[in-house]
Amino acid sequence: MDTNSIALTDLARGLLMASLADVATTTLPVAEIANRIDAHYDRFLEKVANTERRGESGAGEREAFEVARAFAREILRISRTEANVSAKAA
Repeated sequence: MDTNSIALTDLARGLLMASLADVATTTLPVAEIANRIDAHYDRFLEKVANTERRGESGAGEREAFEVARAFAREILRISRTEANVSAKAA
């Protein structure tokens, strides 16, 4: 993922930070953390959909949320891969 081109709204940035905190501090299985991340973003994407139904534009928010979700899931994948490698080396 090219992190140089990531443009996030303040809300998407906050969700990303919360997701990264979950990844860093939670010892739950990967699938459960991924589900928690998705649940956070799905709630806000529903709010974007409601905004769009009212005739307002939500495209920027939608894209920002999807980018933040993809980034959080990639960090989750990398962190768990690194943890597995470290555990095998020990």
